Amino acid sequence: MNSEQAKHLNFPDLLQTLGHAPVKILKNGRELWYPSPFRNEKDPSFHISVGRLGFWIWKDFGDQGGTIIDFAMRYANVSTVREALAFLDRHANAPARTRSHDQDQTRLFSFHQQDHREAVENFSADRQLELIEAHPIQSPAILSYLTHERGISVELARRYLVEVKYRNLAVGKQFFGFGMRNESGGYEVRVALPNHKFKSAITTRDITVIPGSEPGSGTVSVFEGMTDFLSLLVLQGKHHLQEDAIIMHSLSSRGRTVEYLKEHLYNQIRTYFDNNPAGQKGTAQMQAELGPVVVSYSSVFAPHTDLNDALQSMSRKGLRRS
Repeated sequence: MNSEQAKHLNFPDLLQTLGHAPVKILKNGRELWYPSPFRNEKDPSFHISVGRLGFWIWKDFGDQGGTIIDFAMRYANVSTVREALAFLDRHANAPARTRSHDQDQTRLFSFHQQDHREAVENFSADRQLELIEAHPIQSPAILSYLTHERGISVELARRYLVEVKYRNLAVGKQFFGFGMRNESGGYEVRVALPNHKFKSAITTRDITVIPGSEPGSGTVSVFEGMTDFLSLLVLQGKHHLQEDAIIMHSLSSRGRTVEYLKEHLYNQIRTYFDNNPAGQKGTAQMQAELGPVVVSYSSVFAPHTDLNDALQSMSRKGLRRS
């Protein structure tokens, strides 16, 4: 590896390999903040960003800054570029330009968001996703999105969600997002991109049923999406609900939801659908099919559109008060 190749290494991957995870991700993944890898601290003072020349640079506000080579010299406590390159050879992944484009996109999900956005938009038209694997959430980008953009704690995210790696057959690339396993063994997946509404099912679309902590309570809560369910847990300060929960993942799953509800004969069905015409219509249709046991709980988060909007509004008010 020469110096030019080293400058184009994936700096976030190197830091992750060394055991350092970002606590803040800004500018669509082009600026990441960390507690300094050079000392113990609570507040992040070390950050990396993509510089004008297209490679990562770092700045430590308690120390210095520079390229990834300067970082290696400082971190490994060596005095020559040759020693720094040897350190990078041992600890860093291959330079981005020597890896295949597909591998880059898989590993750099949050740092090539435009390419990912293009891919998911292409997919939206033809629904060609292939599951590669699902495992506990490890990606700092996903956790950062859920905590900073959605207000969902890391503990809840890891308890109920998984990281899903998939291939977009329409464009021939691999990506990953977060999701939830459904009752048919498929996965409902969303991408960790602010202001991006893409979501879809991989393999088979179905509802997800999460048993409550009190089996046989006779009550079930029904949610449009996974973030609605998680937002209610945050708002109530809980890790689980006493009653069963059904996540529809889409109002188009109403028929499947009603089928499940008829089979299980709940005494009360609480709907937490959006405060908009589609959500109101969804509740009205379920009431027509299942009767007065269906009770809308959407008023508890009014005037907000959904539970996550309510959670984020509460978080913003808390920040202003502090």
